[in-house]
Amino acid sequence: MELKAFQDYLSSQKLKFTRTRLMIFKEIFSGKKVHPNAYEIHKRLKSKGHEVSLATIYRTLNLLVKTGLVSEIDFGESHSHYEPKISKATHGHLVCLSCGKVKEFSHEKIQTIIKNIGKESYFKTDKFSIQVFGYCKDCQKK
Repeated sequence: MELKAFQDYLSSQKLKFTRTRLMIFKEIFSGKKVHPNAYEIHKRLKSKGHEVSLATIYRTLNLLVKTGLVSEIDFGESHSHYEPKISKATHGHLVCLSCGKVKEFSHEKIQTIIKNIGKESYFKTDKFSIQVFGYCKDCQKK
């Protein structure tokens, strides 16, 4: 379903659906590593014998974000991370400042609070992004 949506988007923009774009798509939707960045995708493809430029990866990731199939996330680093939006409830991320580990969380009360904030401001909320920074259990022990 997501692949068809991506193909349709490319066609609507008069862009080609290339083998390289398919490989990048598959790396994002493979579920192997949650929240990969462009460098990680580049490394994975290279390890499989595929020579794809980082620029091509960034361009394809931008296209996937424009389709609404992929979210671009800022974990406070000098680069973005990406995750598919396939039927996930709105969620946030707990990001360890020491080791960089990321854990997803979702809580109905947060979703309700954000909707109420929107209502109070006469703003219809659609989606939200929350990144909470701190230290994971393992790093707290150190």
